[in-house]
Amino acid sequence: MKEALQELLKDRLCRDILLFFFKNQTSVDSVGGISAWVGDTRENVLAALEKLVESGVLNKDSEGGMKGYCYTRDEKTMKMVEELLKSDAGS
Repeated sequence: MKEALQELLKDRLCRDILLFFFKNQTSVDSVGGISAWVGDTRENVLAALEKLVESGVLNKDSEGGMKGYCYTRDEKTMKMVEELLKSDAGS
């Protein structure tokens, strides 16, 4: 999983989205809201979100027909993301 996360962090959009959720760990937001935060198209953001969900870093929730995305609650994954972001920031 660590290698997959390292690959995702090489993608600017995935990295920006992951950083947003890492810094705002209780946030739940829609594709439209996230695209506004990261300044990219809904289509690009949706593709990046799906990659992040597949990797287990984000969760997708559908309440009332609206899809929302949020940061994982898995402590092992959260720790791994934190370590990767810190080591990457020092590079």
